[in-house]
Amino acid sequence: MNTAVIFDMDGVILDTEPLYTRAEIRLFDEYGVHIPEEDWPLFRGCSEEDFFNLSMQRYKINENILVFMDKGRAYVREEFKNNLVFMPGFHALIKRIKKNHKTGLVTASPRHNVDWLCQQIHLDTIFENIISGSESIYNKPHPAPYLDMLKLLDILPENSIIIEDSINGLRSALDTGAHVIAKTGSVPIENLSVAHRVVMHLDEITDDLINELLYDVL
Repeated sequence: MNTAVIFDMDGVILDTEPLYTRAEIRLFDEYGVHIPEEDWPLFRGCSEEDFFNLSMQRYKINENILVFMDKGRAYVREEFKNNLVFMPGFHALIKRIKKNHKTGLVTASPRHNVDWLCQQIHLDTIFENIISGSESIYNKPHPAPYLDMLKLLDILPENSIIIEDSINGLRSALDTGAHVIAKTGSVPIENLSVAHRVVMHLDEITDDLINELLYDVL
């Protein structure tokens, strides 16, 4: 049986959430906006376009959208260049997975971000296929990006595992019919219970857990 393990990017394979937060605080500070703590989960897992549109509307930021986006992108890339790291346990996990399963990366981030990251850290050499948020007919939380990846890998949903960390990502993954593992860190843990499994560290995704989900091994 052909099987696959498919990863989200931000907060799952790359420790980007603190970097986005610092860049966003810097951006919002320019406009005198302080983001309430309870608002931060709204931005996790959403597309770049949705983030900029939502934040401008929610906090009544009076700026040209293109200027606002250019500033935000520049601050994010500055953070990435200086501080980007892979999530603890990722390299060991992907090495084990590639021995027995196909791999894919599905991110809500646009293609220009993915291409830039491929230049910086060679993501394209790690995964068999990568789908960005600008390549499917709909972005997350719609299942289209993950369904497109499954088609590329020629894998049935029931023979796949998707690893996600955001509410939008979990909705997208679950609606494909795949087995879904939620990684903590980006949103409150109580919001992750819809997944088939919840892990706090990638080291918890063992071969036994993968086999249990894919093959109903108890």
